[in-house]
Amino acid sequence: MRKRLTLLIYNEGGSFVRLRLLSKKFLNISIAIGIFFVFLTGFIVFDYSCLKYSDYHSRNLKEELSLLKEQLEDRNHQIETFYSRIDALQLKLIKLNQLEQEIRSYTGIHSNSQGTGDYGIGGLSDIPGEKVCTTDFYNNFLQNMDDNVDKLDRVAGDQSEEFQVLWETLREIKAIQQVTPSMRPIEGGWISSTFGFRQSPFSKKHEFHSGVDIAAHKGTPVMATANGTVTFAGYKGTLGKAIFIDHGYGILTRYGHLNALNVKKGQKVIRGDVIGEVGSTGRSTGPHLHYEVRLNDIPVNAQKYMSEYLAKNDP
Repeated sequence: MRKRLTLLIYNEGGSFVRLRLLSKKFLNISIAIGIFFVFLTGFIVFDYSCLKYSDYHSRNLKEELSLLKEQLEDRNHQIETFYSRIDALQLKLIKLNQLEQEIRSYTGIHSNSQGTGDYGIGGLSDIPGEKVCTTDFYNNFLQNMDDNVDKLDRVAGDQSEEFQVLWETLREIKAIQQVTPSMRPIEGGWISSTFGFRQSPFSKKHEFHSGVDIAAHKGTPVMATANGTVTFAGYKGTLGKAIFIDHGYGILTRYGHLNALNVKKGQKVIRGDVIGEVGSTGRSTGPHLHYEVRLNDIPVNAQKYMSEYLAKNDP
């Protein structure tokens, strides 16, 4: 006997009306299909939710990766900038050191410092890869790079100060060299009377000769032996026509017995300028130049300031 679903309906007449709708088997199949569709719908909704979550999570990961990539590029740029600064500073230090050696060799000034040492900066070659990727590593690395750059800056600053001292010394040396007599006041001729005590050619008495007499033909050009300023140009007693030049640093030169004067008081001259001509004015026995060098107004042996003497005694 087939089983069916029977529905009893109570009508207005007070009796039941029997309504047979579906068989029990069909009803079970329908319920099973309904349950299947419910589970299928739930699975689809769950799967969709998972896909949406995965998509959202994927977008977040992409954003994080993009941010990390930007941070990495920024850090790499900072590292490259530091390396560029260090390379520039190292090159500067090398050039400064070479220049220092040349200056010290030229001036004979030796440094008492221990030197600037080794300025090499290490890279990333011996550091494990997993450590390189950490934020702490990069922060420490960049801090060390910054410290190294600051160190090189300080070293460069110290060398610059040393060079400033050397430069001032060189300027002083050059200035002194320019105003120090270092050539013969005339070309040719011969020394007829040296510096020091001698027998006077006039009185035959023992007297002190404050200069060097250089015999030469009348009219021979007389040159300034160093840079300076003419403080006197005129007639000066027994020296006859004379020129006095102040070279600074307490250095003075005098040129006597001249035949002609080519400069005036207050005029600036440089080494080699023709200032007059050999003559025999004043107290003189014949054409010659009386040449004096004075340090702080004390006469010294002018022959030691002539080029041939300096060349012979050059160490």
